[in-house]
Amino acid sequence: MPSSQSLLVPHRIAAALPRLALLRQVLCREMVGLPAGQSVVRAAWHPAAIWPARVNRAYRFGPPEELIAVDGTFPFHWIYVADRVLTAAWEAGLCVNDVTRPGTFQFARGAEQALIATLHFARPLQLLDLSGDLSSKLGLYDALRSPDHIFCQWLGWQLDCIIAGQGGAVDGFRYPSRRHPGNIAYAISSRAMPSLVGAVFTATEPFSDGAAYAELAADPCRVMPT
Repeated sequence: MPSSQSLLVPHRIAAALPRLALLRQVLCREMVGLPAGQSVVRAAWHPAAIWPARVNRAYRFGPPEELIAVDGTFPFHWIYVADRVLTAAWEAGLCVNDVTRPGTFQFARGAEQALIATLHFARPLQLLDLSGDLSSKLGLYDALRSPDHIFCQWLGWQLDCIIAGQGGAVDGFRYPSRRHPGNIAYAISSRAMPSLVGAVFTATEPFSDGAAYAELAADPCRVMPT
């Protein structure tokens, strides 16, 4: 971990993060590919969020707030996508649970107007892989499934450090979905976006027009918001 940044890492987080050198060694040894032309989906609340060059909110994998510039500039960000619309919807918070009504879920306010974008990349993507048994070997299995985003945001900073040092050879990482267990999601690095200009093809539809919405709307666990 670079010494210039180490002092910023909260002690409890620094004590739990793997060594950066080890993380780089094992993740770069077992990368996975996303073939050119393979479809992935992204849930977005508005058109500008489908493929954003800049963001103003840090999500699950950061960056942590300590690394955000005074003017609000982020050093990096991630574009979150998934194989399945259901996974993308849960990951993006279009579906939420209400702790006051156990055993149920509901559509988040405004979810019906959200967009589901289908993305196709004209070139293959190379990804670090946190979805397999490496997460267990590295002791990250529980942390990746925890609602504690602070740890994952610092882990995201480590992953960004690794990607930044690979000369454009790595485009992001694959990880297990926390909100839709048993499914895989992807985080495309903002560092890969310049090389993907003209290589991303999208089609969009309102979330409420799709089969996934109809399936969720008919689910016996769904309730109306209070």
